[in-house]
This record gives sequence, structure tokens and C-alpha cells, in this order.
Amino acid sequence: MSLLFRSQLRFVRHAPWSAATALLGVALGVASVAAVHLISAAVVRSLDERTPSHLAGLTHVLERTPLSADDYFRLRAAWRAHPDAPIEALVPMVEGHRLIDGRQTLVLGVDWLAMPSPPLDAARADAGESGAVSSDVLLGEAVVADRTLGRAAGERIEAVGRSVRIDTVADTALGPALITDIALAQHLLGLGPETLSRVGLELDDPWQPWRERLDRLMPGFAAGLPRARAGTLAELAPELERAGADEWRARPVVAERPEAEFARAVLFNLGSLGTLALLVAWFLIYQIGLIWLRRQRLLLERLHAVGVDHRALRRSFLSVFLTLGALATLLGLVGGFVLARLLIALTGGGLTEAGSFGIGRALPDVWLLAKAVGSGLGVCLLGGLAAFAREWHERNWSSAWRLFAPALLVLLALGLALESTGVLGGFLAILSMSLLAVALVTPLLGLLRRRMSGARGPLWLRLALRDVAWYPRLLGVALAALSLAVATSIGIALMVESFRLDFERMLDVRLAGDLYLDAADADSDALERWLAARPEVARLQAYGAVRSRIAGVPVELGYTRFDAAESARYRHPRPLGSDEALISERLARDLDVAPGDVLPVARGALTVVGTFPGFGDPLGRVLVDVAALDRLQVPAAFDRITVHLKPRADAAELAARVRERFPAVRLESRAELRAEVLRVFDRTFAITRALTLVALLVAVVGTYNALTALRLQQASTTRLLRAQGMSGRELRQIALVRALGVGGLAMLLALPLGLAMAWTLCTVINPRSFGWSIELHLPASGWLLPLVLGLAAALVAGALPAPRERGTLHEAA
Repeated sequence: MSLLFRSQLRFVRHAPWSAATALLGVALGVASVAAVHLISAAVVRSLDERTPSHLAGLTHVLERTPLSADDYFRLRAAWRAHPDAPIEALVPMVEGHRLIDGRQTLVLGVDWLAMPSPPLDAARADAGESGAVSSDVLLGEAVVADRTLGRAAGERIEAVGRSVRIDTVADTALGPALITDIALAQHLLGLGPETLSRVGLELDDPWQPWRERLDRLMPGFAAGLPRARAGTLAELAPELERAGADEWRARPVVAERPEAEFARAVLFNLGSLGTLALLVAWFLIYQIGLIWLRRQRLLLERLHAVGVDHRALRRSFLSVFLTLGALATLLGLVGGFVLARLLIALTGGGLTEAGSFGIGRALPDVWLLAKAVGSGLGVCLLGGLAAFAREWHERNWSSAWRLFAPALLVLLALGLALESTGVLGGFLAILSMSLLAVALVTPLLGLLRRRMSGARGPLWLRLALRDVAWYPRLLGVALAALSLAVATSIGIALMVESFRLDFERMLDVRLAGDLYLDAADADSDALERWLAARPEVARLQAYGAVRSRIAGVPVELGYTRFDAAESARYRHPRPLGSDEALISERLARDLDVAPGDVLPVARGALTVVGTFPGFGDPLGRVLVDVAALDRLQVPAAFDRITVHLKPRADAAELAARVRERFPAVRLESRAELRAEVLRVFDRTFAITRALTLVALLVAVVGTYNALTALRLQQASTTRLLRAQGMSGRELRQIALVRALGVGGLAMLLALPLGLAMAWTLCTVINPRSFGWSIELHLPASGWLLPLVLGLAAALVAGALPAPRERGTLHEAA
């Protein structure tokens, strides 16, 4: 161990309070990142396990109108004639719906032998922990059934005069569905052997392994990149351009799983928020580095004067920070597991579907270890390096900022204006505006310093306010970190409150009935007839839904009797005609359609007459009147019923009678359903609130550290003031006013920055992530509470007693 390194360690031992705050701040930052990684990786594993077998290994889906087996064979022949084309596999598929057990059931057939992965392994992907799938599925003698059908392995299904055995029950994420060989699917759907629905494609992509590694390092990161756009096969494989490839439309396979894309978008947003505490921890390390260098300035200058190389001083200084970073990484990893379990508990298991991912029993994977080590050591190394460079004038910061600020402005403008930059562009815009706001700290303190030159009032008040303005290097970093943490809290709180207000308005409009019945596992026709005969029932509304496609995009086609009352629930002024449809805002964005456009739905066409938010719907939704089903050639199967009661009718009594007569029916009242939906809503955002509190805690640690350093630096001034007769009460008032000044300035910066963040989250990031926009509201609970908490945190940091340092600076050296 070198003499210089030992001198640095002795200095740290004589000022343990700063090392402890550094260790705590970085450990919290690493814990935040580790917890988000653990949760995200668990969710991604769950999504991967639910990948339907017919999509295993595929990258795109090909479609053309019309599509026949001859078209597929011509395309396959062209591919074989051009071996240099970047195509690895072509897989014909067929898809349709049948009424099975009175339920609309998706029947999906695939040519297993053409799959890029071994057919048996592909089929087993759907089995999960249920056991292996036998070769009967591959030979078309059995089917894989989705769990929602309520059937068990070994049972038989009667369809189209044929008895088919269920080989495996799986969670396919497709709803009521059967997956089997293509020939059996054509028979069940009553289609000829020449009929196909689409062709799966595996495209050779040299960048795909790198994207997968990046997604393992940062689960959900791919959702932050711009969405891959549909195109022609000729654009993907120019070698086939002369073979009619321009007639085939190609869509990324992620479009087949919108619920998985939705979940990954949530994970990307969560991961971005998880790095906030790490960013604030960097400010803390940078601030501590400046404090340590300033307190050792005389010693380091003397060492340099006697011949110690400048780089050797820097290495010894950074080695201490790397040591702290290693300890913080270990603490952060342990804390990450604890924090992950706490965050799961906050959601009530909702994010993780019962929270059974085994996070507490899991061992850190290599990606988590790499991220934790990179975060802990990286923050300490970069923070210490930046502090050394600034304090020893290794960089011309003013000239660098003149180049950096315009670049941030350009990045901000591009991230907000160009939708093609995706969610990542929106978060880069937030980062740019945050760094620009942080840059305003020093000018703001300079302005306050000029204002304070002629201030009047009690001596203790002038001294306290002067300390805030006259030490920008010491307090500026803490002020920036605190303002950034509070601004993020404001931005997220306003977004959540705005979302909640819009969501509650939608609920108030949609929940117009008194009782809501789910009859998926019961005889819905018998239930509807029994309810219609009840004297207390004023009106019944039956609903059904089927999975369909529009321009190849999977959608949920919902149908009911759309009279004026039902249309009003979606803010449409009149009943829907048999050729009209309402579509969700997400689907309108995906298809780039607006009211007045005509959409091909099932085997017909509908005119879009309006849109609705569709909050939380992973699939795009199309709503039609039941009269449109004949035109679309879709059989009706109702499985949900809304009951409107007459005045003074007893809803609880009717609910009890329904449960007694139809025990398979799931029933909820309007109040119960509304309360449950809002409870799920609040649990969904519990993690975001918790992560912002972690970042705020790190910022408070930084504020305490800066105020403590200021008090220790002014110890001689304090002794002089005591000698001149200033009381202990006045000295405490100075400390509190100083903390109030720091907190007030931080809140002054945080409020406009938080409002800008909230606007970006509502109008830029939410539409790009989930397909719907949110009207920005400014309730006091959204911005006032974070401001009060931030100000109170600064006051607490200023009121805490300052630690005592042992020895003197020279003794530490």
C-alpha cells in the first residue's frame, strides 16, 4: 500500500461522516438499480415462458392479399433459388375462430416441420411446468389448449364432427385458444388445404445477439428504442425483389404479442426511474470529492511542490473512492434483494402475478453483478474524477459548457419533436432538461450573492443567507441533486394524478350498471333469460369479444347492442350503425387512422366514427354493434352481462340469488368493481413512488453532507461569534435558516422542472410507450406534497447535529 493511499485513508478515518454518507448514498443507488433489474428480469422470464410456440425463433410475420398455398410455395421456391437472401425459415400458418363450448375460441395451426427450432422443443415451449408435449401435437392428432378454456390434459373436444384430444394445457397468452398442426387447424376451421393466413419469417440479423445481450443487461431496454416499422419483404430481402417480394407485407413479430410489448414498455420506464437514485448518488460523490480536495488542498499542493507527480496524487485520491465503491456495491446488492421484495409487496403481487418469482431465493446473475459493479464503481470513479478535474483545473469547464449546452438543447428538441426517437428519445429529453436546470444553480447563487450585498436585518439572518450564496461550490451540488430529486417526484406525481383523474372520469362513464356478471364458465343464455324475468331488473346489456386482425395487427373485437345509452359511455353522441366502429386510441396510433377512415375487420369493412382512451388495454380494441357481426361473418357469443336495476331495488339481494342459482358466475357490484380497479391502479404506481423516495433520500444525504461540511469549515467563525456574545439559540437559527435557504432555492428550481417533466411524461412518453395520451392536470397534491417533503428534508438535514472530526488535517496526513 503506497504512502499516498495510506494518507488518504487516514484522512477518511478522521472524517468518517463524509465516508459514511458516500457509502450510504451509493449503496442506495446500487440497491435501486439492482431491485429494478431483479423485478424486470423476473417479468421478462415470465414473458419469454409465455411466448406461444408458433412464434418461437421467428422475427417477422408475412402477409399478402389474397394469400394461398401457391403463393407460399412460389415464395419458398424464390428463397431456395437465392441462397444469399437473409432468410433462415418460412413457416406457413392458418388462423381462425370456432365456437367451442359456447365460447369464441382461436384455432391456430402451424407447420411444425418448417419451424426454425426443433418442432418438439417449440411445442414444449407452451407446456411450461405442465410436462412435455407428445409428438401427437406435431402429427395433428392432438392440440395444445390454453388454460382459459378450463379444460384438462387428456380431455377430448368435439368440433366439426371430430373428436380431438387435448395433449397439453398451457398459458399461451392468446386467451381461449387451440394450437395444433396446420392440417388439423384447417379441418377444424372448415378451410381447404390451399388456404393460409400468414407466413412466419426468421430473418438473419447480425445485430440481434447484441440487442439480446443489451436487453439482458437492462431488461425491457428494447421497448425504449423506436418501434420497427412494417415494410415489404423486398425491403428486408432485396435479393427477392424480382420474385414478387414487394407483394408481401412484413411486420415485426412483436406486433403479434402487444401485451408483451406493453409489459416491456412498463419495464423500460421503471428502469429509467431506477437510475435516478444513481444519478443523484453521482452528485453526492462529486460533492464529497470537492469537499475532500478542498480540505486537503494545502497538503496536496505541498506534496506536489516537493515532486509528487500530479497523476500519482489523482490515483491515490481515486483509489479511496474505488474502495468506497466496492463496499457500496456489496451493500447495494444485498439491499437490492431486500428492496425488490419490498417493492413486490407494495404492488400486492400484481406486477409479478402473485409475486412468485423467487427473488429472495435467486442468486445474482452475471448481468446483475455487472450492472451493480459498473454502477457502484462507475459512480464513485466518475464522481471523484470530475471533482479532481474541476478542483485542480484539469478541464476548462466554461468552454466545455458552451459546447455542451447547445448539444443538450438540440437533444431536447429532437427527443420531444421526433416521434421516431421512441420512448428513449423522450427520456433523453427529460435528462437534457434536467442537466440544463442543474446548470442554472451557479448563476442563481451568483444572483443571490449580488442581492445579499446590501441586505439588512439581524446579524444571524444575514450570516445565514450569506452562507447560502457565498459558497456555490460547496452547496451548489447538493442544491442541484435535491432539486432534481424533488422535480422528478413532482413530475411523476402529476403524471399519476392526471392519469388517475382521467381514469376515474372514464370509470364514472363506463360503470353505468349496478351489477357486473362474468359468465364465461356458465350458461350465459340461461342466465340472461333468468335475469330478464326478474321484476327488479330494468335493463340488461350483454357483451362479447373475439380476437381478430386489422391490417394484420391483432385486435380485440368487442360487440354489444350499441344504443344511445351504450354509445354515451364512450362519449359518442348517437347509436352505432351496423357499418360503424369505435376504436381505442392506441389502435388508432398503430394503424394511423382517424374518424372517417374505413377499416377492414374480419370479413368486412367498418367506418371509424370515434376513438376512446382504452387505458390499460394491451390489445387494440374495436367496438361494434351486434348487428355488424353478420356483415363481418363473426358468430356471437356473449359472456359478460351488465344489470341495470330499477329504483330502490336491492342489488345485494339479487347478487345473492344469482350466486345461489349460478355458482359458476363471477359477480361484482359497481362500488366493488370501481374500488378494485382503483386499488389495482394505485398498486401499479406504488413502485414508481417508492423509487422516487429512494432518490429523494439520497439527495437528503447529500444535503446533510454539504451543510455539515459548511459548518465544519466555519468552525473558527463560529468560535469567534460565540466570543463576541452570539448565543447558542442564534447559532441554531443560522443553521436552520441556512438549510431553509438551500431547500427554498432547490424548490424554486424543482417546481418548473417538475412541471416540464410532467408535461413530457403525459404528452410524449405515455403515447409512445402505451399508445394513449393523458391530459395534464395540476392538482395541489401532485406538486405541493413533494415541495413540502423536499423543504422538510432540507430542514431536517440542517437541524441534525454536526459530527466532530478527530485530529487536524496535518495529523491525518
